[in-house]
Amino acid sequence: MTTLLNEHIVKRIILLVLIIAFQTNLQAQKDTLAVKTIEGITDKMLELISGDVGEARDWEEYRNLFLPTAQKMFKQTNKQGKSRVVAMNLEQFIRNVGPLYKRDGFEEYAIGLTVNEFNGMANVFQSYYSKNLKGTYEKRGINSYQLVHSNGRWWIASTMFTHESDDAPLPDKYLSKKSDQE
Repeated sequence: MTTLLNEHIVKRIILLVLIIAFQTNLQAQKDTLAVKTIEGITDKMLELISGDVGEARDWEEYRNLFLPTAQKMFKQTNKQGKSRVVAMNLEQFIRNVGPLYKRDGFEEYAIGLTVNEFNGMANVFQSYYSKNLKGTYEKRGINSYQLVHSNGRWWIASTMFTHESDDAPLPDKYLSKKSDQE
């Protein structure tokens, strides 16, 4: 009787280990799929920063999209027409901007994609629409990505974004999906 009980327990433990391994493998495959294509990695970045008010973001998964030396930059133009570029490394971005996404909620999605690719490097213009979920921020603009293909996947080397304005509306040519491979 004790032997049958022990066998039953061992079978349940093995089943539990197999279920955990299967779920871990599914998650790894999902993550792997996102970084296998240019559109996948750029869409994943937007997915990871988007979320409801109070929702924590998965910054570890976010970090996994970028090279360790990646830069995040944005170009701002003030009311007097003067522009400046703000640059930060990935950790500075997560520390300084990340809490705003959680506090206010944030949604961003692509409305166009233009890809130029050669020999494992790519420049991507991703037109976007974004807003916070408190209703105090709503913009369109362009995310510019520098990507590199290494070790069987794409990595984000840097991003830069700027919003459209009355003086600089989004050009129609950036409001559709196209690639230099087409």
